[in-house]
Amino acid sequence: MMPLLFLLFFVGFSQQVIENPEKPLTKNAGRVIQLKEVMRITDTEGKYFFKGPIEVKVAEDGFIYVQESDHLYQFDARGKFLRNLYKKGQGPGELNQSLDDVLLAEAEIILFSSQKIVRLDRQGKLIEDFRPQGKLFRNLLGSCGGRFYLLSYDRGVYARDKSGLYEDNLKLEIVKNAREVTPTSYVFPFTISFQIGEQGRRGTAWISRVLTASPEPRYVYLSHTPEYQVKLLDFEKNEIIGIFRRKYERVKLVRKTRSSLVMPEFSNDICRLLVHKDNLWAVTSTFDRKKGILVDVFNKDGKYLDAFYLPLTRILTEGRTTYYAPMAVSGDFLFTIEVGDEGLISVAKYEMIDK
Repeated sequence: MMPLLFLLFFVGFSQQVIENPEKPLTKNAGRVIQLKEVMRITDTEGKYFFKGPIEVKVAEDGFIYVQESDHLYQFDARGKFLRNLYKKGQGPGELNQSLDDVLLAEAEIILFSSQKIVRLDRQGKLIEDFRPQGKLFRNLLGSCGGRFYLLSYDRGVYARDKSGLYEDNLKLEIVKNAREVTPTSYVFPFTISFQIGEQGRRGTAWISRVLTASPEPRYVYLSHTPEYQVKLLDFEKNEIIGIFRRKYERVKLVRKTRSSLVMPEFSNDICRLLVHKDNLWAVTSTFDRKKGILVDVFNKDGKYLDAFYLPLTRILTEGRTTYYAPMAVSGDFLFTIEVGDEGLISVAKYEMIDK
């Protein structure tokens, strides 16, 4: 149940844009948080194989979930492998496309892939699955009161005869009664790279990333633009009840491989959103080889309180279109996906020590 103080805050959060300065309020901002490793999950058991993890999530019971495009590995709180929850196919509980989003609800696990939603209990048994009628959906933002909140892709209107960076839209839609789709008035712009190649072939790559973090099923923090901005959605009201950002020195985008795609000058400012206790952490694109990754801390009023570095030098990153850091927090513990010297991918659990 949501604490009363937390609930009163959300009721009073207006739609005004909160502008924060470049520096946070805390005097010792910019310090490095100590990380003490307490557990590491590797694929040496032979029961599973990490080939391309894109997410790590931790449930309230401590169970750990590692998401790939065609796997969802479940581990208990001690790191013991339990099962793969992703089933390939077109039958009940099966998905025939990539796994796009995973929600860990109080008593169930929700899998989303393109136009299909699969609800499982914590043991992986099927509760129900269904295909919402209508458009092709890109993201599942949340589930509240028996409703599912999805983003549908709305292609922008512009001349597609020249390669370049363009802006398209995602629209918020609500799915009720398993199939009924109700559109809303909310549109979320995002940046794409549109490429015309040889023989007129056309390709599109997403520059923006849809990042979410949920303090409660009713609310979700959302970032969807390359620039520094976070929105707060109230699913029960179907409203954006808060927008905040801070002055941020953007980071130049460094490409590891050559590409014919038109790329932006800068990396996305935010690469991960996390909820830690009552605060929101915005994991930024600022990376220091000695200190690690810069994390900004905001309170429930959207005020910029603090900033610190997580000393992660082997965090898994993506060098194709944007930088991101797969990680999760649970209490005072941080979970990350890392790559060793020989390319071995593992899940690390650290105790965070802030002196």
